[in-house]
Amino acid sequence: MRDNAWLALRIQSAVRIGITIALFTMNMTVFPPRDHAFLIYAIMGSYAAVNLFLLLAHWNWLTPLRAALWPMLIDLAAITTVLALSGGFPSATSNYITLFDDLYFLVPIVVAFQLVPHVTALAGVASVSAYLAAAAVATAAPDWVYLVTHACFIAMVALCCVLFSALQRSRVSTIADLVQQRSVLLSQVITLEEDERRKISEVLHDGALQNILAAKLDAEEISQAGVGQATEGSLFRLQSTLADAAHQLRSSVTELHPDQVKLAGLERALHSLFEKGARRGGFELDFTCQVSGPTPVDEIIFRAAGEFLSNIVKHAEARRVQVRLIATEERVRLSVTDDGRGIAPGQLAAKAKEGHIGVSSQRVRAEGVGGRLTLESVQPHGTAAVIELPFQCDR
Repeated sequence: MRDNAWLALRIQSAVRIGITIALFTMNMTVFPPRDHAFLIYAIMGSYAAVNLFLLLAHWNWLTPLRAALWPMLIDLAAITTVLALSGGFPSATSNYITLFDDLYFLVPIVVAFQLVPHVTALAGVASVSAYLAAAAVATAAPDWVYLVTHACFIAMVALCCVLFSALQRSRVSTIADLVQQRSVLLSQVITLEEDERRKISEVLHDGALQNILAAKLDAEEISQAGVGQATEGSLFRLQSTLADAAHQLRSSVTELHPDQVKLAGLERALHSLFEKGARRGGFELDFTCQVSGPTPVDEIIFRAAGEFLSNIVKHAEARRVQVRLIATEERVRLSVTDDGRGIAPGQLAAKAKEGHIGVSSQRVRAEGVGGRLTLESVQPHGTAAVIELPFQCDR
């Protein structure tokens, strides 16, 4: 809005300068003022100089409100002064024609560029009030029929300008919100990529890498064994350790594969995921599944389950975890309940500020397809994580 205010002020100033030059030319040739011609031309020249200054200057304190309000006050002061000095208010319906009173139409139009609807409305009210007040002061017996009719037209133009300003402001605000959301989403994508790399690193470090290091020690022991020394035990440990490392790597690759849910199905993929988590976390697993086939949201369910399990293994210190997966014709619901430490009030918000947005990202995914994700403490202790997603099966 600030960028728009600065651009609009420059456009307004250029328009005012153009109008001033056109009016000066018309009044010099076709409709010369009745009175005070030199003073009127001096005011017009000063007005053009002020707008030239606004066109070229840069204002650090500029805000949309100031950019709309102060030029409007200058416009009304210049127009009303020139109109009063020129004798442009008709005292009776006559053939006399003036251009200055028509300038009141331009005040709300030019102010509307700033996209501040309440200032545009103020410009309309001020234009009508200044026009009628100046006519009452400058002329002993003004033609009120003409003046009121003219004022009504000014008011109608001002109303249209207010509606235009509100519409354009809404569009600019929508664009600004989209830009801000894009920046937030981009930041979240970068954070998610870093989080995924961290998870892969943890999986490899805590599993296969430890076995490979142990195998390296066995291999060194075998290589350093003297002639005649028994190495059967070291060879057996080496073979067993490498087999475990291969199994862990294969399991990790399967878990990280993007199509594992499609290949194995949601029930088998979830059961395998939580069984491995139970071994790592040392808890008892109670798994129940009621699904009759694949659904369009299986991947989102699986990713959310992985985030729930990761938090349980790392933070919950749970002894028992209950998993319930239920799919109906129109909805899938996964609930994961543990008897661990629970969630302290404000803990999720604090973690998100620190950059841990795993749960937040899953909530965004769920809400993006019209679902919901909740994470709550349960009594006497523990946490209940639930994700519920709607869909329309093609069955």
